[in-house]
Amino acid sequence: MNDAPGRAKDPEGTVGRRPRFVRPQAARNLTGEQRSEERASTPLELFFDLCFVVAVAALARGLHDEPNLGGVLRFLGLFVPVWWSWMIFTWYATAFDNDDVPYRVTLFAAMLSMLGLAASVDGVGVEAGDAAGFVLAYAAMRLLLTGLFLRARRHAPAGLRPFVVRYAAGNGLGALIWLSSLLVPEPGRYAVWAVGLFVELLAPILAVGTLDNPRVSFHPRHIPERYGLFTIIVLGESVLAVALGTADTNWAPTALLTATLGFVVAACVWWLYFDHVGSSGIELGPRPAFYWGYGHLAVYAGIAAFGVGTQLAIETAAQTGAASALALASAAPTGGEYDLWSRLALAGGVALYLAGIAFVDRVNEGPAGDRSVSVRLAAAAILVALAVLGAPLSPLLFAALVTAVVLALTVLEALRENPQGA
Repeated sequence: MNDAPGRAKDPEGTVGRRPRFVRPQAARNLTGEQRSEERASTPLELFFDLCFVVAVAALARGLHDEPNLGGVLRFLGLFVPVWWSWMIFTWYATAFDNDDVPYRVTLFAAMLSMLGLAASVDGVGVEAGDAAGFVLAYAAMRLLLTGLFLRARRHAPAGLRPFVVRYAAGNGLGALIWLSSLLVPEPGRYAVWAVGLFVELLAPILAVGTLDNPRVSFHPRHIPERYGLFTIIVLGESVLAVALGTADTNWAPTALLTATLGFVVAACVWWLYFDHVGSSGIELGPRPAFYWGYGHLAVYAGIAAFGVGTQLAIETAAQTGAASALALASAAPTGGEYDLWSRLALAGGVALYLAGIAFVDRVNEGPAGDRSVSVRLAAAAILVALAVLGAPLSPLLFAALVTAVVLALTVLEALRENPQGA
């Protein structure tokens, strides 16, 4: 039987000769030749990603329907477990994916759990008891991952077993904490969730601390590719927001112009990430690797919020009148309210993204990247100030100013630096 596309061989080179039904859940040998060969995302991983598209869309819909302080806090708070679920399965797969039937079935069950989590997002924070579906779906994913790590322990060499056991313990304990939150009334329940997430986020740090060579736990090209694909997933939600925001506007000129500006910003977001954000930080040591990986939370959450902000701007722009020139010249909207939180979703989302890539690139380049970091943070500060002070602006003019800032930054970086890998 041939290996699946993009799949590296197992440590003994026998994956291709073993029946697919059950194979040893052995760790890949990521210190020798396998580390230098290609390790592309598998079709199963791409299928897995599709379920997270649904979850991100559900979170974005909640922020769109509730663009206020409570909605923003809810969006950011729920984004963490969604992001973490994707990330932890990704890091497991880079070291232990053997593509046998039990592994595939486990991932299918995790996908189903993620769909259940996405379907239950709307109930979180609404009424007591509505969060049960969210908790059960999330805990199920943690328990499935615990089972994968315990299975991997059977075939792990002695030096790797403490690493596997700590990962399993962190996920198992996290699941129990989340389940226990069902006994705690709101808002105390959310504090229990925070404790559960803290335990889960701490587990990889403690696990990697048991390894003499942390590089045995990941593939240096597979992980950056997976993170890049998740960036595309979240960015795809922003592009979808442009289409959804325009669909019900009867092609109002102001809405079309605002949608065009939103797409330009999305293109700049793509350009900045894939041309100017590298992945060298993950090979500098355990601490930089964690900074690099965890720093992407701001990148993903910022892109998702920006998508919602784009849709809100398009919808509000459609209410300002059919004459785009009048709306652009006007100092105040002629219809509809473009409030602070709607502006923060757009400009603040991009600012959070810029802060995230500034942090990640600081990890990659160290002090040599300070100038790039400073420029990105300055652009982020301008965007936040624009959101706070932009009450007199129409949505179209506000989107135009946001676009100008991001486009100027993209041009500056394109002129100043070579693309990553060039």
